[in-house]
Amino acid sequence: MAMRLRLTSGLPVLENWSEEACQADRNALYRALFAVADGSAFLIYDVFSDAGRAQRFVFQVKQGLMVKVGLHREESFGILDISTGEDEQ
Repeated sequence: MAMRLRLTSGLPVLENWSEEACQADRNALYRALFAVADGSAFLIYDVFSDAGRAQRFVFQVKQGLMVKVGLHREESFGILDISTGEDEQ
């Protein structure tokens, strides 16, 4: 059975980012978040583990757009960060 997760934290991060993001980037990020929720993101996107942090992953949504999420034990996840090519690493 496929993993099903609920988005339970990080909405302020999403709201702050989406205020200035273009519609194409918002659509791409929303698709990625739905993919995390249904478990398919690990098959669709390039995924990087957050070094030294278990259960935290960075998904490359598209060129210049990445989202960091944290998986929680109670079948949920949260948005930790959204970064663009304009952000400093």
